[in-house]
Amino acid sequence: MKSRLDEIESRLKDLIENRLAALTWRREHPNLAVQIVEALREQLLVENQDNQPLPNVLVFAMHPQEAATWQNNPDWLNWLNQALLETVREAGASFAAPPVIQVVGDPRQPPGKPRITAAYQDTLPGSTAVLHLPVESEADPSTFASRAYLILHGSRFFPLDQPVINIGRRSDNQLVIEDLRVSRTHAQIRRTKNQTLLFDLNSSGGTFVNGKRITQTTLFPGDVISLAGFTLIYGEDGGESTSVGGTSPAQPPV
Repeated sequence: MKSRLDEIESRLKDLIENRLAALTWRREHPNLAVQIVEALREQLLVENQDNQPLPNVLVFAMHPQEAATWQNNPDWLNWLNQALLETVREAGASFAAPPVIQVVGDPRQPPGKPRITAAYQDTLPGSTAVLHLPVESEADPSTFASRAYLILHGSRFFPLDQPVINIGRRSDNQLVIEDLRVSRTHAQIRRTKNQTLLFDLNSSGGTFVNGKRITQTTLFPGDVISLAGFTLIYGEDGGESTSVGGTSPAQPPV
């Protein structure tokens, strides 16, 4: 797979640097091809399987102003997604599912330096995740500095609008995930005015953030959460979020 990834990187660099040299985002992100391939490579190393398909979700955590610019120019994402599909196919590789590119705003990222993470995520219709929303919100929206959300299946948003949100297979969780890999009470998210905390609730399969197993951690926009293999993406609306790929374009929760 290493030689294929090298070929993909070379082809992407050629497309970005030579064919679309006039586009603003190409000039602002000259190393985008290298970053994309490195993200794919890192995830393959985590999975430790050289012959498996490539991760199908790429998360671009960008400075909020850049994220908004990308959202206002969906043709950039459409072109990049198509270029990625064709390049991977020509290199003799494939994605695990129709690829999706997610863009989220992250004020920690300086302009021109996005943080790119790759993940495996089910993007097919009729998925097993169930959104169990409370009838009435118990939290005052002013309690939180920014709205936060989780992205499921490439384009489905779950708003984190409660101080405490439990995640698991059991039906009384706020986010019910009917996946046998996920424990009955697997993880918990706690929202405060200044941060979002993720806790593992002694799950059998473990809770991972960006490939690292955690018991407790602070979440930042663009973080990829894995609940024993079931993937969620964390975002905040301090910067816009958008996606393109195998599912319909996503919109932030309202």
